[in-house]
Amino acid sequence: MLSSLRQKVWHGFSTRVCTGGESLSLAHSYFRPRAIGRIIPLAAVAILAAAGCHTPPKARREPPPLIPLAEAAEILNRNIERVTGTLRASGTVDGSFVTPEGRRTSYSVSGVLFYLAPTYVRFDLKKLGDRQFLFGSNEESYWVYAKSEDDYFCGRHGAFEDLPAELPIRPDQIPAALGLEPISAGVSLASLQQAHRVTDEHQQLLFMAPDAAGRLAIEKEYWLDRFPPNLVRQVVFRNSNGAIEMTSVLGEYRATSSNGPILPMEMAADWPEAKAQMRFRIRKWELVPQVGPGGPQFATPAECGESPSNDRPGRRK
Repeated sequence: MLSSLRQKVWHGFSTRVCTGGESLSLAHSYFRPRAIGRIIPLAAVAILAAAGCHTPPKARREPPPLIPLAEAAEILNRNIERVTGTLRASGTVDGSFVTPEGRRTSYSVSGVLFYLAPTYVRFDLKKLGDRQFLFGSNEESYWVYAKSEDDYFCGRHGAFEDLPAELPIRPDQIPAALGLEPISAGVSLASLQQAHRVTDEHQQLLFMAPDAAGRLAIEKEYWLDRFPPNLVRQVVFRNSNGAIEMTSVLGEYRATSSNGPILPMEMAADWPEAKAQMRFRIRKWELVPQVGPGGPQFATPAECGESPSNDRPGRRK
């Protein structure tokens, strides 16, 4: 009996440890209370024996042949062109940010996003129906609401350089952070070729812009997956000094319909300067053609009132 039990215990432990099964545990179906005193020594021997087992290294994927730069950009653009109206995404959002007083605040909420290219955005974050954050943008204005501050930050497009450093998320960055922004047709692919990085996993398209001294510096980076479906896996925004302003990593791409775009189901974004992070786990994407530019989803909040005469952003109670 003991010999049979010993074989079962040995087989159970060695199988789970050496074949990459579940994590090692003493809660095994072969244990019995009366036999526990005899089994624990056997378990210890099994653990020591299993220490010699090695998990084989993950096989390296051979990268496919490099796609020409123009073709790689076109794959991304064609996918975005399949978005023929307003998109709606719903899911869960969690993250953290640092308040102006230096206090780190974490949150876990439900999120609903509306997006109509190129500038219409509404990202509403609520907890049990109570709004915690609201990020919005239309053709002329943008706004951010935070319950912790109980006020709106409002402004007009073209004045983003005046946003305060503590503002955790810029509304204009949300579409790009989700991989919904196409490679601009006005960008010279020849100039991009000079700022093109290639790794085994990614084909990185680098957008250049002159800095204050007139020197070309990286402004945006789009890391395209070299493996199908060859879409954006990471987006990086840099400021005029070259420091990273935002990084967004995208994953779990799925087709929204048979003829629809392939969109990410997860976004993990980081704003180093603002010390803010956000993860958006998307349950569902859908087209909502009934929501247009004049809909209430994209209306400038009454709290923002009239834009300041000098078009500078400001806080509104």
